[in-house]
Amino acid sequence: MINKQKIKILLLIVGCAILFALVYKVGPSTIYHHLSILKWKMSLLFLPYFLVFILDTLGWKYSFKEDKASFKNLLVIRLAGESVNTIVPSAYFAGEPVKAYFLKRHNISMVDGIASVVISKAMMAISQIIFVMIGVIFLLYKLNVTGSHLISSIAIILSGIPIIMFIIFVQKHGLFAFLLKLLRIFRIRIRYIEERNDRLRDLDKNIYQFYSHNKKKAFSSFICYFLGWVAGVIEVLLILYLLNIPVDTVSAYIIESLSTVAKGITSFIPGSIGGQEGGIIAIFISLKLSASVALTFGISRRFRELIWTCAGLFVLSKLEWAIAESPTKE
Repeated sequence: MINKQKIKILLLIVGCAILFALVYKVGPSTIYHHLSILKWKMSLLFLPYFLVFILDTLGWKYSFKEDKASFKNLLVIRLAGESVNTIVPSAYFAGEPVKAYFLKRHNISMVDGIASVVISKAMMAISQIIFVMIGVIFLLYKLNVTGSHLISSIAIILSGIPIIMFIIFVQKHGLFAFLLKLLRIFRIRIRYIEERNDRLRDLDKNIYQFYSHNKKKAFSSFICYFLGWVAGVIEVLLILYLLNIPVDTVSAYIIESLSTVAKGITSFIPGSIGGQEGGIIAIFISLKLSASVALTFGISRRFRELIWTCAGLFVLSKLEWAIAESPTKE
């Protein structure tokens, strides 16, 4: 546990060092000049992201077999859970059990709650893969890639299809049973998992039943998440418009889709600090946009992310306090 904490702190320090190095390389005065253009307009960034959050919450709502939780409650719980996903380096999975835990307050069992977040995460992942695949195709078109480079690039893009098929196959045939078999093949025994074997099988059964009897809901969840990714393009267009940088919708789509990849790849760093900004700079340069604009764009998003995470942590503390007080009220 101590070693893990030390690694996280070390990664955070490395991430911050990378970010400071990027700021120094680009030029603090140049970034300050761009940020001074935004000023109070930066608060407008919450509007497109709020739309993204609403669509993502709808995607989660469609991941339940039964409509037990209201949209309002899911919105609040998701805000708390996503704040944990942001600050804990766990490939954005740490907040999912938190969501399932708080669902218990609304008469939703832990099994049903975890099943909903597993299905929701799968739909989000599938929609993101397709979103990114389209983004890479746009990038190839934008860079006018031809010949053997085009063929190899298309082959890489198509590799997303078997990943999607694997996600669906594993979930329909028992995700946790598959993980248990995998652990046993490598002779890895985790006592906590072994003791909850029956409960995990119930969870697999719950997920299987959802995909068997709720195909329309699964598709609706996918559509909501995909639209959520697309809505992120609005934020890109808005930031660059406020910075007086003319950019077309295709370029904005490329920036949004590939920046999600940069964020995902560097998710082992707390908050993806440094890695996310480095990825954004690489994307902007490939589109012949300046590194200073890229870093200003990244910092603007950090501001929105920071405020949103603080709001989520506040909600998280409120929910925990409500649960702590509930026994005394009864």
